[in-house]
Amino acid sequence: MGNIIPYMVLAILGSFLLAVIVTWSAKQYALRTGILDRPNDRSSHTADIPRGGGVGIVFPILIALIIILLSGSYDRHTLLVFLFVVGLLAVVGWLDDKYEVHFLLRIIAQLIGGVVVLSVIGAIDFLGIFGKNIPLLFLAPITTLLWFVWMTNLYNFMDGIDGIAAGQGAVAGCFLGIWFTIHNDYVMALFSYVIMAASLGFLVWNWAPARIFMGDVGSLTLGGVFALMAVVAYKNHQIPFGAFLLLFGVFLADATVTLIKRVIQGKIFWRAHREHFYQRAVIAGWSHAQVTTTVVVTSVIMAILGTLEMLHIGPLYLWLPLGMLVLGTLAFLVRKKSLAIGR
Repeated sequence: MGNIIPYMVLAILGSFLLAVIVTWSAKQYALRTGILDRPNDRSSHTADIPRGGGVGIVFPILIALIIILLSGSYDRHTLLVFLFVVGLLAVVGWLDDKYEVHFLLRIIAQLIGGVVVLSVIGAIDFLGIFGKNIPLLFLAPITTLLWFVWMTNLYNFMDGIDGIAAGQGAVAGCFLGIWFTIHNDYVMALFSYVIMAASLGFLVWNWAPARIFMGDVGSLTLGGVFALMAVVAYKNHQIPFGAFLLLFGVFLADATVTLIKRVIQGKIFWRAHREHFYQRAVIAGWSHAQVTTTVVVTSVIMAILGTLEMLHIGPLYLWLPLGMLVLGTLAFLVRKKSLAIGR
């Protein structure tokens, strides 16, 4: 462990600085070429903002993966899957930021990425929740594919106000680094810290008031990478799936509940809207910084509960319900505030 600490520190500092520089460069490029997010009735901002800044996160991730691959310090097939997923989603995301591609193309790309993950890494065979390992049997490949596609999309859905997606990325990267370190997987731990540092570097430009947005190039890539890391963590270290449900609980709950609600109401669920809880909080009068700070703090609480689940610290049946209680309380407060102003 002692020998890798200097490399971790170097990777964190280098990734942070690279993210700051690349995001600034992306901002200048977007302003020159007109890659702007123009406000409309579904937006949470009121001015034209450059988008595509997620390349500032993608670049450190790609460089870290290439360095690890060349060093021969980790399973080559796993790293190639990471490179394929990052490359595929980043390219599709960048094309969407620049040209606004059809949503079916994004879904096809996500399905391709998910199939590659299944073919090389494998499926999550057991749904580890409430301290129980529930066998998924023949549903395992379908469940794993849905997990990959949904995580990729929901991260994109949740990237709607200043700092929220990068804030969650920093929290998730930090705790994944801790989890992998506990399991003596120092390479994946280092990679997790790279994601954390790159997210923080991007936040320098994305914290409210944002000077550039992440765009699909960043949100799709982060969602896909986190989904893949959950599969790798399960296959290599038997980290229970419930730990990841808690780690990404804020995003999972908001996106899933909102999607189900829109489907029940007969709305076109893939169309942009302002019905997520975090968007309703902004509409109700909270600032972007207040909402994002609340989400980050809640995500840290959920990550701590996920860590207890990962460490098998009892009572295991308590952590997921407790996390649901935290999220339910937050949703209640947002709804109460929204009703108070008639929204």
